[in-house]
Order: sequence, then C-alpha cells, then structure tokens
Amino acid sequence: MEYKHAYLIIAHNEFEVLERLVNALDDKPNDIYIHIDAKVKKLPKLHVKESKLYIIDKRIDVRWGNISQIESEYILWETAYEHGPYEYYHLISGTHFPLASQNTIRDFFESIGHKNLLSPMATDNKEITFKILRYNICTYTLNSKNQFIKNCSQIIWRIGHWVQKRLPQHNRTKQTFYKASNWVSLTHETIEFFLSIKDNVLRKYKYSWCGDEFFVPSELNCSQLKDTIYYTNHLLKNDFISYSPRVYIDSDYIDLINSNCLFARKFTKDSITLIDKLEKNICLKALNDTK
Repeated sequence: MEYKHAYLIIAHNEFEVLERLVNALDDKPNDIYIHIDAKVKKLPKLHVKESKLYIIDKRIDVRWGNISQIESEYILWETAYEHGPYEYYHLISGTHFPLASQNTIRDFFESIGHKNLLSPMATDNKEITFKILRYNICTYTLNSKNQFIKNCSQIIWRIGHWVQKRLPQHNRTKQTFYKASNWVSLTHETIEFFLSIKDNVLRKYKYSWCGDEFFVPSELNCSQLKDTIYYTNHLLKNDFISYSPRVYIDSDYIDLINSNCLFARKFTKDSITLIDKLEKNICLKALNDTK
C-alpha cells in the first residue's frame, strides 16, 4: 500500500502566503489540513485541484507560549489520523514555503528509513527549569490586546516565578527534557503514540511556557520510538532575530536556494515576489530532473 503525506498547517494570518503554500502543496499524494485560529472571523477562500483539503471546524484560540499551541497540534493530528494512514504527518505554519518540489521532498523522506524528523534547538537546565519544571500561570493572557489584562497577567506570572524560585526546589517530574522546533515531520506510528498519551501530555505541559518546543522530543526520547528520532538542520530554514523568526525578502533568495532545506519560514505579503522566484526555481529543478 502506498501511503500519502499529510500536511498539517497552523495559520492565523498572512493568508496570501497561505494560499500560495496550499497551491505549492497541491499534489495528488498529499492531503492538506488547516487549523485557522478562532480569533479569525473571516476565513480565507482556499482551493485545490489534486489534493484533498480539510479546513478544521473545531477551531481554538491559540496563544503563543500557552498549552493551546499543543492543543491545536493535537486537533490536526487527530483529524488527519482519522483519514489516514499517511507515510508522514508534516506540521508546518501558514507562513512556511517549500524550497524543493514535492517529488524531491517525498524522495527524501523515503530515503531516510522511516525516521521522525526534528530540527534541534539548544537548551540548558536554566531554560528547562523556567519553562517546564516551574508552573507558568496566566500564559493565556500574557499577550492580551487588553493592556490592563496583559499587565496584570505579566505581574502575576513574574510573581509566580519569584515565589517558586525561593521555595525548596521541587521538580514536577524526574524526566529529562529535550528541545526542538515545533515544526516536525512524524510517522504514522509516532502519531499513534502521541494520540495514546494525549491526556498525559496535556496534563504534564499544561503550565509550561512554550511547551510545544519540548514535548515531542522529550516524550519520544523516553519511549520505544527513541531510535527513530532524526535530528537535522535541513528540514527547515528558519532564522531568528532575538526570539522572533526573521521575514525573508528578495535579497535572501540565493541563501534560501543554497540552504539544502526542504522548507523555509517565515514569509509575509512582503515576500510574494520572493515566493514567485522560489516557485520558478522549483519548477526549473523539476524540469531538469526529468531530462
């Protein structure tokens, strides 16, 4: 049986980029699932010709750093799993864009021997203690648009850390934690594993801060699937300015096409001419590959 690939997209803005991304993924072996943030009132009109497109009805209000990020991933995993099985479940954002053709991407995943692809991220005990082992409260409203609520939440959050820092150290779990980008490509077997431990994951990471960067590598590393982890810097080209992903512009074109990465992030409406160039490059490579 030839399995297909599922692309699971978390989106909340930049719908012009999302439309171009869907068009780039629109290929018969692919199915596309999109969770659009519940804060969005007017949904974009998206169309496909070859793929099956599923716009998730069960939309939640996703807040950065909050457990809702993990919850949105589970909604996508569960929905795609019901329509599977798939060879791979690729979790991406609505501001991703491929740097290779779909045939090249599928050939790559076929060549790695059914591994789970993660992009490594550095961490240390200080970060793990702060983000995972301590209770982070009020994270849902830390970046509220209501300035009063935002200020109060940040004060309570900081007080919570101040108090915990002065109490006798008490780790909520003896588990070792690892960090990786939340944009991952997982096998069907691995999705089954994560669905089976959903309640435990949501309970363990409920009070984490940016727990979406920790739960996949950490839970895989303490499971029977540990040996299936494949860390690579070639899954995603994603550069940061401080804590924010940098938006790629026309001058980044050469750097992107020479990166040997499958995808890049982040693109916005100001990146459309760059996306045009990337599409032409993908088509040219695909044409050369057929000669």
